[in-house]
Amino acid sequence: MSYASAPIPTAPDTRPLAAGVIGASGYAGAELVRLLSSHPTLRPAVLQARSEGFDEVDAAAISSCDVVFLALPHGESQAIGTELIERGTQVVDLGSDFRVDGWTYGLPELHRESIRVARAVANPGCYATAAILGLTPLAASGLIDGPAHFDGKSGVTGAGRSPSEKTHLPELYNGITPYSVMGHRHLAEIEQELSVLAGSPQLATFVPHLLPTSRGLLVTAHVRLLEPLDQADLDDLYRSRYDGETFVRLGGLPAPQRLAGTNVCWINAWADPRTGTVVIEAALDNLVKGAAGQALQNANIMLGIDESAGLTVQGLWP
Repeated sequence: MSYASAPIPTAPDTRPLAAGVIGASGYAGAELVRLLSSHPTLRPAVLQARSEGFDEVDAAAISSCDVVFLALPHGESQAIGTELIERGTQVVDLGSDFRVDGWTYGLPELHRESIRVARAVANPGCYATAAILGLTPLAASGLIDGPAHFDGKSGVTGAGRSPSEKTHLPELYNGITPYSVMGHRHLAEIEQELSVLAGSPQLATFVPHLLPTSRGLLVTAHVRLLEPLDQADLDDLYRSRYDGETFVRLGGLPAPQRLAGTNVCWINAWADPRTGTVVIEAALDNLVKGAAGQALQNANIMLGIDESAGLTVQGLWP
């Protein structure tokens, strides 16, 4: 594992805040650079990317940045993240290393005030973001009866840039493939956050699937209710919870292909009085609201910048 470090050539810039990205050559890292390149306040000052001939992350070179993003494969953020925090640098980690019982959990729609005063934020997983936001109104109201059941489908960029047999196009083309059927890494953070919201332990099942697409993610959840809700009450519950949230869209039929390039999570819920259940759909771009965009949203909050800065792009459709 090796990294190269180099400043990004830029025109003279009077903006005061500088960002560093470790892992800038990966899909999420490259998406961060794209978003930062048009940010009104925060500029991409230092990138560190995998390259032959360099053996270590240059923490000294990057620690002078106002905020550092760790866009590394899962399991690789622990050491460098800890070192940067000890140096006094503000850090947002896009990996899974600090999400469970670790750093401040970076889901702004739930933890905005904690993020505002944090120096170290763990960016949620892409599936976890959709699953948690999809069930937040029900969990916070204490309405979930028993395990919630999640079915997830995602474009292959969610698996990262390193190729493998399961992400090889001939293995994916014209089909859909389940993976990590038991014990996916996002399950622990889903249960952690739903339990905090409900004030009691919440269990869940989760089965993800790979789609033969580049990006986009859809989660379908099935939840049994402790008390029946009709559709009007359910709609009111979701509207009251997400009123004023810039990056949550409600209603319609959530479709990830309509969210490409945006930092939006699109949610809708349907009541089924016959079975006493609710079906929830939540869609997002796994590289933006599911990774780089949410990381930038967190950094904006940490730095006291307008939360939506650099994140107002409209979706690419068709």
